[in-house]
Amino acid sequence: MAPLPNASSTDPHAWRIDMSASEALVSTRALALHELSSFEGSFYLGAGGSLAGFRLRLPLTVPPAWLRAEEEPALVWESVDLDHDGSYVSGSARLRLGRRHTMAPVSGLCAKVPSGRSVRYLKIVLESVFPSVRLRWPEHARRRLRPATLTLFSEIRPVAVTPPATDQEPPH
Repeated sequence: MAPLPNASSTDPHAWRIDMSASEALVSTRALALHELSSFEGSFYLGAGGSLAGFRLRLPLTVPPAWLRAEEEPALVWESVDLDHDGSYVSGSARLRLGRRHTMAPVSGLCAKVPSGRSVRYLKIVLESVFPSVRLRWPEHARRRLRPATLTLFSEIRPVAVTPPATDQEPPH
């Protein structure tokens, strides 16, 4: 993947997650179980602009009944050292919910998308299929001993660069 113009791929302040273009979904086969409408976290880009890893915190609107009061009602999904073959990424991810965690494969797509003249953004689609029994969540999948699929659609965009303010008046 060629470097992206107008932004350093390794500078975390040069990028922002576009939440209006982001969505996460937990499903089993063709049945959507949870739409996770917001998340926090970060994507890590390699020097060439390819997706190297991520750490995302996805708050749950309805926490599982077994979750202790002191535990955060959020699913944490993270991966580092992703392998990439062109726009395709793959690797291993860790999912954590309260004190429970599991490892699962992660795969996806990280593609450069032209926008306007030369400024580009990255479209990211990630997916992990995990054993719902290990996390004891989502309940619907766990009761049927089915795996659950976590899918994320997101975009990261270069932060707009504004020229520094000056105290001088423009020439007349």
